[in-house]
Amino acid sequence: MNKKKRLCIIVHPPIALTLMRKQWSYWMEKGFEVYCISGPSPQEHEKVQKMGVKTHVVSMDRFPNPLKDIISLLRIWWFLLWHRFDLIHVSVLKSSLLGSLAAWLSGHRRVIYLVRGRAYENMTGLKRKMMNFFEHLICLIAQKVVPISHELGEALVREELCAKNKIHVIGSGSSAGVDLSRFTRTKDNIAVGQQIREKLGIKPGDMVILFVGWLRRDKGINELVQAFDRLAKIYPGIHLILQGNYELKDPLKFEVKNLIENHQRIHHLPWREEPAPVYTLADIFAFPSYREGFGNVAMEAAAMELPVVASDIMGVREAVQKDSTGLLIPPAEVDALYLALKRLIDAPDLRHQLAQNGRRRMEKEFRQELIWQGTLEMFLEVLKT
Repeated sequence: MNKKKRLCIIVHPPIALTLMRKQWSYWMEKGFEVYCISGPSPQEHEKVQKMGVKTHVVSMDRFPNPLKDIISLLRIWWFLLWHRFDLIHVSVLKSSLLGSLAAWLSGHRRVIYLVRGRAYENMTGLKRKMMNFFEHLICLIAQKVVPISHELGEALVREELCAKNKIHVIGSGSSAGVDLSRFTRTKDNIAVGQQIREKLGIKPGDMVILFVGWLRRDKGINELVQAFDRLAKIYPGIHLILQGNYELKDPLKFEVKNLIENHQRIHHLPWREEPAPVYTLADIFAFPSYREGFGNVAMEAAAMELPVVASDIMGVREAVQKDSTGLLIPPAEVDALYLALKRLIDAPDLRHQLAQNGRRRMEKEFRQELIWQGTLEMFLEVLKT
């Protein structure tokens, strides 16, 4: 590429800026000039600006708000009107809707839509129809639609939300693959994990079940805590670690939150930017979510050589191979979760086999460099049109 191509990424919330920063460095190395439009968060913007990414702040409400959404749309449109780009890359439903409309209104036709999942997956009635309409509109505008799982792409086509010829899944799926330089059982990660374990009062030989992510209802935390409470009554040396912050808009049951705060063997750790060491102190990773785009934390757990118990749902079925890298269970079923966890607690050989299979699969199919290369090839293909 002789002349630098200008790429504008529109995404919200701003945490995505730092989560995607390595991918953006790769694109810049390959000859792209990268801009980003996202909501206000000085810390996140500063991190990527230091890499050479130019950012522009536009407030975007996470939830529907017609007046604020129109203002956000106009601000993005105005920016795009005066700054011309070779490619517009949008992701997350709200920022994708605003970004794709602004791109179309400003005369940008090379729009790529990364579908990270469907937050409305379990909605019904009028709300679901409205979300489907927005999804369909973005897909109409986009030149390429990139679902992060094959099953998600099939659903978009089956539900007539997107034309089949626009669908383009990168490799085996996921939004950015897994960073094996971070998510590996290194001496440093193990040492930090051991320090955390000692601070929590977990004895040598005790078993740890781990969850990483938002602590909210649709992540299956109610069921996980209830299943663990039953397990704790028959296994005196078992612990549950929940790493993540509470989500107030999708709260847990009162009795579940009370158990988290008062159970002697349930440990709540706040979200940390570098979670890899926490994986090293666990024996089993639990991921009983109701809906996901793919399940990045399940991939991270597999890379960290942990067997996974996860919900048998769209996206996660591709991140976790049934009976090969983990066990899949129906979502929102305490009994099924309890039995799957108990099975792994009682079967150390099975835990080891699932863990080794998971690590090998991450190395073979989900190294982040594979996803980056596949995305770059798609960019170059779109630029030819």
